Amino acid sequence: MIKEFDLKLERKRDFYQVTNKTKNEIVLFSNDKEKVSSIRFDSTFNIKDSISAVRPESTYEEILGYTQKDESYNIFWGSKDRKKIFAQSFDFATKQINIKFFDLELKKEKIVKELTINNVFYIITLVKNIGNLKFYVFDPSGELDTKTVDLSKFEFNNKEGNPVNLHTVLTWESSNFFFQNINNESPPSLALSTRKNKIYTYKNDEIIFTLDTGPHATDILRINLNDFTASLKAIKQQRTISHEYDGFLFESNSFLIDDKLIQIKTNPEVLYLTISDLDGMRINTYKALRDEEIPFKNTDVFQESGTFSNKKILEKPKQFIRKINNSTPGISCYKLDGLYYTVIGSSQDIVRSGSMGMGMGMSGGFSSAPLGMSYGYTIENLISYKDKNVVYTTCLFDSNFNHLKEPVKISAFEKIRMFLEENENIKDGRTLFNKTLYKDLILFKLNTSLYLGNYNKDNQKYQFFSFSE
Repeated sequence: MIKEFDLKLERKRDFYQVTNKTKNEIVLFSNDKEKVSSIRFDSTFNIKDSISAVRPESTYEEILGYTQKDESYNIFWGSKDRKKIFAQSFDFATKQINIKFFDLELKKEKIVKELTINNVFYIITLVKNIGNLKFYVFDPSGELDTKTVDLSKFEFNNKEGNPVNLHTVLTWESSNFFFQNINNESPPSLALSTRKNKIYTYKNDEIIFTLDTGPHATDILRINLNDFTASLKAIKQQRTISHEYDGFLFESNSFLIDDKLIQIKTNPEVLYLTISDLDGMRINTYKALRDEEIPFKNTDVFQESGTFSNKKILEKPKQFIRKINNSTPGISCYKLDGLYYTVIGSSQDIVRSGSMGMGMGMSGGFSSAPLGMSYGYTIENLISYKDKNVVYTTCLFDSNFNHLKEPVKISAFEKIRMFLEENENIKDGRTLFNKTLYKDLILFKLNTSLYLGNYNKDNQKYQFFSFSE
């Protein structure tokens, strides 16, 4: 623990944090049923100043995102249907609070995602039937502009490999589609990365959508945030011969990092891992058979159920390939000291059914947001293993994705997971990641470290913990 300070809040409370990497400062927004308090910290977590405001009316349920300019921070609250947006501006230079109201018509539109990228807040919607994307753009000053990205000429691949528009491919199995946001604030969990549709926001001027609807290719849709033009590219999966490997059907998924696409393609007999650039040029290919040791792994194969501490080692290679084909395969990857730490495996819902005990359910690509709320990415990432059965192993690659036979380091993110399970002062006898715990946590990256914030309701103190690689 590097810092704590007194903070008295009501029982109904939430937290939201903004990291200003340019100024090396953090702004913590704490809100209860009556007020919103913004507290500004320097890089050593000393309090610089604070401003408080009245909490908006109950129509506005949660903070969706933020913008920032100079010493002014705007937070955006949204109604449940997102048709009403309430902006609160906290100006630390003038100590003034300013508010704005926005009404969004959202005619024949479905919300895709709310994101803040490079201090600009976006609400992205899908125009039904047509398949165009609409961007509601709130600039750093809090002004609203609207942009439409014409995708009418683009053909996406549905599950059967037929060309369809974006709306059709997303609603092929359910109207309740979901895109998982991936960014580099913390190493993405496998539980998040197994989702078939993802949004990557590691660039300031571009959003990248990936869709792994079918087993033969990954569709990559790139949106330029300067002029809102789009491009579409299908990156093919490893080619296999029909009826090869006893004719088992293949499952596939992908992960994007540093403009390199890592793809997994697997059935009960074989697993392929391929790496390509965004032009589709193959960089490397790896293969593992069911009855052989996986030649490119650097750790044991683990099975984890719900918590970091509840895991075991799988002894036989065929257990790994069989188990990941019983659920949703996926990849997650992060870069540390120039090396790519790549986790391959699968994630599956643990279904608890009262007296019927525990069962397993598929974790597909068309489901609602985890836990039904709009958490920041890092907390969503942290709690994503709740009620998940995950099977995985870690592979280590150099900058050209050549396999390295070296031990892997424990990431700061994994250290935080272990810390939360072991620290009795935080856990306080409660079930890990139940509602009374995760609502009091924030998680963010500053410089090279990850920081965990926690509200200790018993002592009425807010605490910051630091974790390094």
